[in-house]
Amino acid sequence: MADMNSTSKYETPIVRHPKTPREMLKDPLATNCEVNNTHVFQVKRETVAIIFVPGIMGSRLANQKNEPTWDPDKSKFMFTTYYKAAPKKRYKLLISQDQPLKVATLANEEHKKYPKAEQRGWPGVSWAFYGELLRKLHDWNTSLKVLLDLPVYAFGYDWLQSNRDTAKKLQEVIQRIPAQKVILVTHSMGGLVARYALGGEGGAAISDKVLGVIHGAQPVHGAPAAYRRQVAGHEVSGFFNILGMIGAKVLGEDGPSVTAIFPHARSALQLLPSQHYRTNDGRSAWLHIQTPGKPEEYVSYPQNGDPYTEIYLKSHHRDYWGMIHGEWFQPAPEDGATIDRALSHEEAQAEEEPGPLNTAKIIRRNLDYARDFHGKIGHFCHPRTMQLFSNGEQTTCTEVSWHARDITELVKKRPDPTYERVNKFQYFALEHIDGINNWSKGNYSEVRWGNKDGTLGDVVTGDTRFEALDRGIAMDKCLFQIWMTRFGNSGPGMASEDICHLGDGTVPLSSATGLTPSIEQWGNCVHMLPTWNSPNGAESKMTTGQANTQEHSKFFDSKAIEATLNTIHNLCLAWLKDELT
Repeated sequence: MADMNSTSKYETPIVRHPKTPREMLKDPLATNCEVNNTHVFQVKRETVAIIFVPGIMGSRLANQKNEPTWDPDKSKFMFTTYYKAAPKKRYKLLISQDQPLKVATLANEEHKKYPKAEQRGWPGVSWAFYGELLRKLHDWNTSLKVLLDLPVYAFGYDWLQSNRDTAKKLQEVIQRIPAQKVILVTHSMGGLVARYALGGEGGAAISDKVLGVIHGAQPVHGAPAAYRRQVAGHEVSGFFNILGMIGAKVLGEDGPSVTAIFPHARSALQLLPSQHYRTNDGRSAWLHIQTPGKPEEYVSYPQNGDPYTEIYLKSHHRDYWGMIHGEWFQPAPEDGATIDRALSHEEAQAEEEPGPLNTAKIIRRNLDYARDFHGKIGHFCHPRTMQLFSNGEQTTCTEVSWHARDITELVKKRPDPTYERVNKFQYFALEHIDGINNWSKGNYSEVRWGNKDGTLGDVVTGDTRFEALDRGIAMDKCLFQIWMTRFGNSGPGMASEDICHLGDGTVPLSSATGLTPSIEQWGNCVHMLPTWNSPNGAESKMTTGQANTQEHSKFFDSKAIEATLNTIHNLCLAWLKDELT
């Protein structure tokens, strides 16, 4: 008896017609053959790879012994390691390693559900932050998969290194991936990495392979929160915000904790507002300094388009609003004279002597790298760019104001210390006056002496005795409380409240929408782009941008993921139909 599964010699053999995806989309589909149960099309599928590039602190890092040093997926590790970590311990964990940190490669249980997750780099990025995005990109049920393979890759990286160096590694990954085209999806600082990979050195060699770029919550021209957090630490928004308080403690709730890391991390300094930054109402000056003793007067910076010299290279010991606090430096504090020499023009121009650099020289050099990075990246964007951003429902630090209040009379009219006789401790002034606080939980204040010529002198510490304050006041000196406007509050020089705080809690709306890609580059699929409505409702236009309402770190919600999938679909379909210009 003949095998029932074998083909009879009387049956008509199946004729297969190999077709490319483009041929499959042509109309009419069949011209020279009849498609039926004996004539079938066999699609020769092509590959468009999706590469996700995370933001700062979004990659899992380990030391050379494969011991975790930064792993948001291990909440117990993060809590026990960083919650109460002193600045010196933070420095030791992330900066002063004998060898560079590396991206973690150990897969967790979630990764093991996806057979190729490890070889595509998924373990390198935080699943807690980006797992939902990776999962939905992978499980996307789209008809495009009949014609295309759409593998999803994740590009984890050492977020302490320069974004320029990371961009070069991304270039290598793009070249190495076996795909006809690549689409980049980025979050936050990952957008800067992608833009430099395509617009910096070596970008031209891979530009043809990149079909498009989707940026989520990108600080296109930086964010003032990067400056603010280096002085005041990470803010906690809202009352009884327990998760926010824990997050701030882990990331660094005060200036010393953040300064232990940021001066040594080139990428972090590249998040500072660049020379291209504009406020939500279009001004270049975003830092406002109130004149001591003259509440109605203030000076705004940058005045000449150079925030590096005018703002970032200012030291706290000379300018109270300066970003450089030598007393917080790791591995050892540095005094004003040391910092002045390191920041001087002559020192900057001189040939560096061999040997280790002090922290002031490191931050000066890293700021030079930031200036060069910002200059090269400029306004560059891939011609087919989609910007996803939050529309302003999250209170954001878009500008920074410093206040200087004369508290001399407040100190003079102090409570009678006889009321404190029952206490054993010395009665100090600044510790007993309401409203005079030290830095904590994203807020910062200090007290300084005011000189007769209007300049400010040394910081007055909280344990200064009344006798010392009385002597200074008797010499016609004043006492000034200096503080930074609380996160989300308005201050001298800022724009009106209705537009001042628009953003996602970290990135201002003006920076998140700072790119201006031409819609003509989207070819015949331009009709599929969304419209964008301005915050005041005065403008509505077709744009390569789409908004949601999410906070920065949780940006990729269901709407942002849907917009990402729609954009990928439109790019792939337009490419297959040869509709892109």
